[in-house]
Amino acid sequence: MGRVDSLLQDVCGSPEHPLTGRLRGWLQGSRAFTAFVEVNASKVRRKLRITDTDALLDVEAELAVAAWLLCERRWALAYEPLAASGGRGPDFRVDSPGGGTPFFVEVTRLRGAGGILPMTLARTLAAKVEQLPSGAVTVLAVLLPPGVDGPDVLANALRRLEQATQTAGETPGGLDGRAFARGRVRLSAVLLGSLDDAGTLHTTLYTLPGARHPLPPETARRLRALG
Repeated sequence: MGRVDSLLQDVCGSPEHPLTGRLRGWLQGSRAFTAFVEVNASKVRRKLRITDTDALLDVEAELAVAAWLLCERRWALAYEPLAASGGRGPDFRVDSPGGGTPFFVEVTRLRGAGGILPMTLARTLAAKVEQLPSGAVTVLAVLLPPGVDGPDVLANALRRLEQATQTAGETPGGLDGRAFARGRVRLSAVLLGSLDDAGTLHTTLYTLPGARHPLPPETARRLRALG
């Protein structure tokens, strides 16, 4: 049994696992991603044994972003790097062993379609910013359903959040604009992405003004170069 087959057997448990095919493609295409999964096999195995379909798609989103980030050969990933300190933290810390500012990446997947997505993203942004570390560069990677106009959804979500800051407490849509206003200085950038049928992640990066720790230009350049 080859390295990839052995690793798939270890983390998926069965060739019938719904993510086996997608994982095989990422593993065969990247030695760095294969090494990442080997190092984090216990975490990946535990997450892949989830039976809930939506939760499993969330795991797929995490691993898709990990495989995508590791296309940049100068980067290394730590998986759930703040978990030992308790509480919730970003999914990844991205380090550049040859130099460069480390940054954190939190991954989320939007569920739904059409007109509800801007409000869903607005609520997600308000909830996520307070989970991000305050003393670091941070990126929120948001995976959207295929065919969605990501820039329009993000612009709409930010407008809703801005309007909600004028209202005390939650708006009727369950949007806490004040929470986003408090935490937005922690968010350096939003990375919008979608997975195609071949498992390729297509992304667009948006840096946000007012971040306490802005995304360094070289980091932004490398993220955009990954496409």
